[in-house]
Amino acid sequence: MTKLPILSLLAAAALACSAASAQDYYTGATVAKGGELTFRNPLNGKSATADPSAIFKFYGGVALANNLALEAAYSEGAEAHFDKAKLGLVSDPSFELRSFSLAARATHSFNDDWSVFAKAGLARSRYKAAGAGTSDSVSATKPLLAVGVAYNVTEKIALTLEVESIGRTRKEGVNLRQNTAQLGVKVGF
Repeated sequence: MTKLPILSLLAAAALACSAASAQDYYTGATVAKGGELTFRNPLNGKSATADPSAIFKFYGGVALANNLALEAAYSEGAEAHFDKAKLGLVSDPSFELRSFSLAARATHSFNDDWSVFAKAGLARSRYKAAGAGTSDSVSATKPLLAVGVAYNVTEKIALTLEVESIGRTRKEGVNLRQNTAQLGVKVGF
């Protein structure tokens, strides 16, 4: 078992313990289009693009004050496959993403139905590439910033639209930035 799922389980347990005493916690899930990834073969300079189709995020939070919360999240992207012919390789390379984040979330309510929120924190991301029988991974901790809007369907259920950005990772020939527009649902307890 990798470190990232273990860390996300520990953070979720810590949030659940804190929330149990505060009686003001929430959970949610989002989905985002994976975006376009570009892979460049360092040996011949050829490149190809692929779309990982979707990124799923599961999160939980606990209210620290009326409009301030602490939120932990785990996200995982579907695997993207690159065309071996365009890259001049013997097999299709693939790429996947996993990320764990911890952020402060500030919310401003306009009325009973609409609110806006902003998040600032850190994200620990792991990018794993595989191809030709080998695999390699790069991990990085980067700043996370997000803004969003929520529409309350009921007192405890909200539909959310969020734009999230995780800082650029430049290591060992990898140059990636995660920018996603996410649709989701948030459930309060």
